[in-house]
Amino acid sequence: MQVTSNNIKKVLSLTAICCSAALISQYASAREYPVGGPVHKDGMEIASSYLLNIKTQPSPTSMVMGKNVIHLESDVHATQDNKWGFPNGAWIPYVSVDYVVTKVGDTHFMKFGQMLPMTAADGPHYAHSVKLPGKGTYVVHLKYTAPDEKGFLRHIDKATGVPAWFKPFELTFKFKYPHA
Repeated sequence: MQVTSNNIKKVLSLTAICCSAALISQYASAREYPVGGPVHKDGMEIASSYLLNIKTQPSPTSMVMGKNVIHLESDVHATQDNKWGFPNGAWIPYVSVDYVVTKVGDTHFMKFGQMLPMTAADGPHYAHSVKLPGKGTYVVHLKYTAPDEKGFLRHIDKATGVPAWFKPFELTFKFKYPHA
């Protein structure tokens, strides 16, 4: 086969099509399943969901993979009325999000921990992988603690200051796995 500019264009076009198809299939498989929300609280919009087969880098040992593992997420974004200087829709950093997952009807199953801050194609969020014992109905309790707990400072002077952060609060959602 003779190398011509037309042949090179065809190969490049085919490569672009293949790469696009691979990316599309990757995002198509990363479907979010709703857990709860959105809830509006203290100038924030909070929503929770889970995904399957999510890998992270670095990959802490607590971020398990495998069968019946969900990537439990919590999105925490500023609303228009937030008092801390964040634009509407901005992710709020340094929030502590603790979780407890239990299974309805199974008094022996309980997983708990603290979600980690991370980012993905759809933006930053808090998440952690949780291994479930199989299909069923689950309850997740989420506790949100303000960014100052992790050292996020705020101005308090008269000219540029913002009010104190929100008090810790909890949200509880019930969800089915696998999603019906």
